[in-house]
Amino acid sequence: MMSKKSQPWSRTRKRWAGGTTIVAFIAVGVAMRWFWHSPQETSSHSSVSMSASTDNNAAAVPLQLVYPQERWAAAALEIAPVRRGAVKRTVQLTGRILLNEDRVAHIYPMVEGAVESVSAHLGQHVKTNDLLAVINSPQVGKAKLELYQARLSREVAMQRHTRMKEVNENTTVLIKDLRDSVPIEEIDTKFRDMPMGENRQLLLSAYSNYYKSHIDFERLESMGDATAVPAKQYVSAQAARNADRATFQASVEQIAYNLESQMLDSTQTMRESETRVAVAETNLKILGYVPDELMEVNPATQGQTIAHYPIRAPFDGTILSKDISLLEHVRPDMQILRLADLSTVWVSADLYQEHLPLLNRLANKSIKVRNEAWPDRDFEATIFYAGEIMDDSSRTVGLRAIADNGDGLLKPGMFVTVELPDDGKAEVLQLPVDAIQEHEGKKFVFVHLGDAHFERRDIDLGIRGDGIVEIARGLQTEEQVVVHGGFILKSQMLAELMGGE
Repeated sequence: MMSKKSQPWSRTRKRWAGGTTIVAFIAVGVAMRWFWHSPQETSSHSSVSMSASTDNNAAAVPLQLVYPQERWAAAALEIAPVRRGAVKRTVQLTGRILLNEDRVAHIYPMVEGAVESVSAHLGQHVKTNDLLAVINSPQVGKAKLELYQARLSREVAMQRHTRMKEVNENTTVLIKDLRDSVPIEEIDTKFRDMPMGENRQLLLSAYSNYYKSHIDFERLESMGDATAVPAKQYVSAQAARNADRATFQASVEQIAYNLESQMLDSTQTMRESETRVAVAETNLKILGYVPDELMEVNPATQGQTIAHYPIRAPFDGTILSKDISLLEHVRPDMQILRLADLSTVWVSADLYQEHLPLLNRLANKSIKVRNEAWPDRDFEATIFYAGEIMDDSSRTVGLRAIADNGDGLLKPGMFVTVELPDDGKAEVLQLPVDAIQEHEGKKFVFVHLGDAHFERRDIDLGIRGDGIVEIARGLQTEEQVVVHGGFILKSQMLAELMGGE
């Protein structure tokens, strides 16, 4: 409870507070009268002035400005009437930047082993075939050794086949000369240094016997009745000749058959050796080895490194994830790296039902993509897919476009505004986009009232297209509007508003 002694001070404080309140109201009234004066009163004191009228039923009131005409040229201020005209409509959607799924590699090792080295780093830009990691794999070592052994076997088989082919050719020529009854001395000289194996001895031995018996028989036959050769001797010589001829013919046929069989066996052996080499090389090619690497397989020079399995970049790109460390044991079912080519990206957007008529006209069309991070730049993307199925929950159809991203400005995961082309045109009330001003979330223009007088007019916008925007509310046809240089009026308006606060 307050004491009686304090009451006179309390009454005095109340009277002072009341007086202070009255003085404050008077000061505010004077300030309001000084600031919210009419344009006619202010024009004699300042080159730029502003007036406002209050309305108890409206939260926002129109503002009027005075800007002398002699300043218009310096400010590049232009005025034009509001007109009706055709506007090529556009549809704006919210989209998202995605990785180009056709240029993303989830890298798994194709063999099991221990990580020998890692040269890839998160965020690193790599080129095609750059070495990313090396895995020490017994599987790879075994496969390379099998290839090396198969190549050695093929080399031996090819040498044998070449030798057999040479023997076959030489023996065939020898048989022909023997059948042509070439003298034995000439045959011996001609085929002395030509390899034929045991065929030479067999053929020459049989031919020599036949040649001798044939000469003997011809000698006896030439004698005839003059010498009265005994019939028994004649018959015996004839039989010997026929036997030696049959033996020689049998030897020729047997050797020819043996040569053919040996050639078939040699050819088959060579083909089998080539097949083993091809299988061994294919097994390594499946693991990613290229022919140049396979040519270097040699345990004598490579030693234990023959078991090294390199992981290389499949294309130019950026390392997005790295799940591998030194000496770690990896398997073919483990993803160790993720690589993406960010030179192109996908743009994803959802079309609503009212936009479905556009689908037939969007195939392979270019669209504009914008992001707040780059307000002065439009990106272009080419549509390559417009979904055929509508999502049950969102009632939208997915759209995909591909955009060039050589400068890396479009980041996967970034939200963007997607502007779709619409071939339809509408007759609407319109202004250039440059005429539109914005403050505190409201769109407005400056209407020319005559002479040096302007009025801020809040408006609602409609469709946009080709630098033109529809005025849905706030203006009438033929009203004069500042279409260029309105920024200077906006600056003066903001300066006056801040000065009046």
